[in-house]
Amino acid sequence: MVDQVQGIFFQPNSSKSYDANFVWDAAGSLVLRFDGNEVGYSSSQYEIEPKLGTTHRVIHFRDGARFESADQEVFSRFEATLGKRSPLNLVHWMESRWRFALVSVVGIALFCLAFLEYGVPAVAKSVAYQVPQSVRRSISEESLDWMEQTGFLDDARVKRIKVESARAAFNESIQLVGENLSPIPEYKLHVYRGEQIGANAFALPSGDIVATEFFIDLCENEDQMVAVFLHEIAHVELQHGLRSVIQDAGVVALASIVLGDISSIAGLAGSLPAIALESRYSQQFELEADAFSGTILEESGIGAEALETILIKLHKGSPDLSAAQFLSTHPSLKQRVDKLRVIRKAND
Repeated sequence: MVDQVQGIFFQPNSSKSYDANFVWDAAGSLVLRFDGNEVGYSSSQYEIEPKLGTTHRVIHFRDGARFESADQEVFSRFEATLGKRSPLNLVHWMESRWRFALVSVVGIALFCLAFLEYGVPAVAKSVAYQVPQSVRRSISEESLDWMEQTGFLDDARVKRIKVESARAAFNESIQLVGENLSPIPEYKLHVYRGEQIGANAFALPSGDIVATEFFIDLCENEDQMVAVFLHEIAHVELQHGLRSVIQDAGVVALASIVLGDISSIAGLAGSLPAIALESRYSQQFELEADAFSGTILEESGIGAEALETILIKLHKGSPDLSAAQFLSTHPSLKQRVDKLRVIRKAND
């Protein structure tokens, strides 16, 4: 018995349909029958739409006619005879196999997670280094103004001897970095009383470093201040502040920046004060800044122990807890201290 594909035929430039069928030969030529008529077409006179799901199979003829069939099984045999395969047939193959579809969904989800974990930070790093100093300065000035207006940083008079002590430590830290210091940031120290934020020191993208009087009082010696200032300089050199802002902005905002709208970063800087005041850098950023500071401290002869000691003092709320007891309840800080001790041992 000769296979026949049953379907509906539409003549050129007409919406009228006819019940129809066609037979074919090995060369792909087919004879179409409808309404008592027979029309022959060679394989070069028609095109077959790719199979998608269970939708009707469609043939478009060069003269404008069209044939549609729901007879999937026989139509597939006809198509197999021709040996023609469209790349879109792969889509149908995937759609008809739920396991493959499930694996695809899982694969896309894993790709998205990997991009958020590794791709976004990598792009944010690249973008942060390309931000002009003028934009960094604008962001930093706005952040300082906001912190002053809201009372986080107050202009109450700080004792001159404390300011001079902090400036001496700051200048020493700049000298210790030496020729490795980037020429772009404009490093400047600001000292505030800081009643609301207590003992704190932080950096802004422009190179502005802020220290509070309470932080100065907390340091037992100048070496500990130098250690913290080196840590904050590392945040500027590695642009951790901007990178944090860009990463937190999300993929859509990141895309607009990558496409050339660098100035839009200024509109994202509202989160910078919180990042600075609360030291909300990622653990990786903190470890990088610690390594930067610890290495220079060891090379200069001061020793990374100065940073280790002041880090514990800055984070330790209760004076009754020993350093060991405190670190046991603060795993993220313990990891930082452990890394510093590795740097110390490497330089023994």
